[in-house]
Amino acid sequence: MGKVVAGIALSHAPGALGFPETAPPHQRESTEKATRDLGITLEQAKPDVIFAFLDDHFENFFRNHMPTIAIGVSDYHEGPADQWMEPLHITKKTKFPGNPKVAEHLIKSLVDQGFDCSRTGSIEYGQNLLMPWVLMKADLPNVSVVPIFLNVFTPPLMKYSRAFALGEACRKAAETLPDDTRVAFMSTGGLSHWPPYWNPNQAGDPPTDPFLAIMKEYQTFGKPILKKYPDLFVKFDEYEIEMAAKNEYPLNSSRKVPLVNAEWDRKFLDHFCGGDNEWLRNLTYEEVEDEAGHGGHEVLNWVALSGAMGGKRAKLLLYEPVIEWICGMSYVDFEVGKGETNGTNGVH
Repeated sequence: MGKVVAGIALSHAPGALGFPETAPPHQRESTEKATRDLGITLEQAKPDVIFAFLDDHFENFFRNHMPTIAIGVSDYHEGPADQWMEPLHITKKTKFPGNPKVAEHLIKSLVDQGFDCSRTGSIEYGQNLLMPWVLMKADLPNVSVVPIFLNVFTPPLMKYSRAFALGEACRKAAETLPDDTRVAFMSTGGLSHWPPYWNPNQAGDPPTDPFLAIMKEYQTFGKPILKKYPDLFVKFDEYEIEMAAKNEYPLNSSRKVPLVNAEWDRKFLDHFCGGDNEWLRNLTYEEVEDEAGHGGHEVLNWVALSGAMGGKRAKLLLYEPVIEWICGMSYVDFEVGKGETNGTNGVH
């Protein structure tokens, strides 16, 4: 029987790797320490496999084919994708063992439990896994990763109650694995942020901003667009840095947004770490869109993790609203096997 040995969640802002020096030194230091602390949690848990709730930033899936749930099945997955190498300042790709046997078990279990999910072959990671992985610096030589992708950027999205139930179903799949398999659950993304992707509700349709018009084209048709715009994701970082400086999305518009909504982030973390399952399940697309931005829907990954961890309380290691990375940076540890936590440490 499988055993769940860890549960962690953290933000995956590309700025933490691509332009970390833009953040105040104390925020860069504290977020890097919190990420490393979660890496230590994984080292101590010694998982055989990590079930990772992730969202795809249009590395693998696009508007012309966007699954609500997708499971990667391959001997290896690779990252970062080509377009993220320069923006993330990563010079060499990493091959991550993918454990197809466990992935197939997960798909079968989810389908048996009423979740229709897509099977993918080898996928490419972006900052969704690479940013946490690089900064966790975890020594996990024999671990494999099974990516569980949730659509968070292309409406309609799954309901938050459905994401919680998906997590519960993944927990059941983990516990029915053979051979005393040790499973860690991980979610990345969020919290509040307005990233420079095109979103019809936030940026208009068609978008009037020239950069977001190109992003819509890329988000719709995929990698062939990079032949026309090979430096698109370098421009992505430049656009993001300018957004942070001007506190605007889209740029040069009359629409002012906070870019990071620390008040909403803290409210979410209070409910999440406090084990308030009802509040998490009752979140709506409209609330998250309005309060946390179109990037805030990455909290679907967090809600799935809460379901996987039985809706239990968790320890907040750190919250930092890093405007320069346009992201509410959050780090949570369920401290499996360490007793109940107080759930609110680390709020800044």
